[in-house]
Amino acid sequence: MKSFKQIKNLLQIGETGGIAKRYMVMNSFDGALTALGIIIGSFIAGVHEPRTIILAGLGASIAMGVSGGFGAYLTESAVKKEELAEMGSAMLENIENTVLDQAAMISSYFVAVVDGLSPFLAASISFLPFFGAYFLKWTIEFAYVASILLTSISLFVLGAYLGKISKENMVINGVRMVIAGVVTAILVMVLEFL
Repeated sequence: MKSFKQIKNLLQIGETGGIAKRYMVMNSFDGALTALGIIIGSFIAGVHEPRTIILAGLGASIAMGVSGGFGAYLTESAVKKEELAEMGSAMLENIENTVLDQAAMISSYFVAVVDGLSPFLAASISFLPFFGAYFLKWTIEFAYVASILLTSISLFVLGAYLGKISKENMVINGVRMVIAGVVTAILVMVLEFL
């Protein structure tokens, strides 16, 4: 079993930080927008039962998490194997069972966990008010409004974080993400007229 320090060193060797950040932001964004789509769709359909929204939302969140985790692991491990094979070929050495091989494996696992948890957590945040409606007997109308507000805040925070990383205006980047949420809401609301 490797220590935390060893794992951290392997993640650095595998240059995992940038990849994990990208997956975290992209998949949190996907999770938040998917949640928003479910929430707006439920509102339009007249769903008044919080349990129904919770089950639909958590079902979608779990599916995104599993899909993201497995997809990221398979993709990253394939890419890392290809890179190691090319490196070994260029160096005329077998790189299997080396520190580079271990770093590639640990990086693939780490990115898969980040990729899997990000959409699940982002979407789950959006559905929290429906838990309040189910367990604390909040009104369903309050749950819808609070959920849309929480999702908007999540989107803004993700955009601001991207602004911080890129050293751009955090507020403008936050607003851009919220605009994506508004566009999603409008497109889902159009479904009512189909």
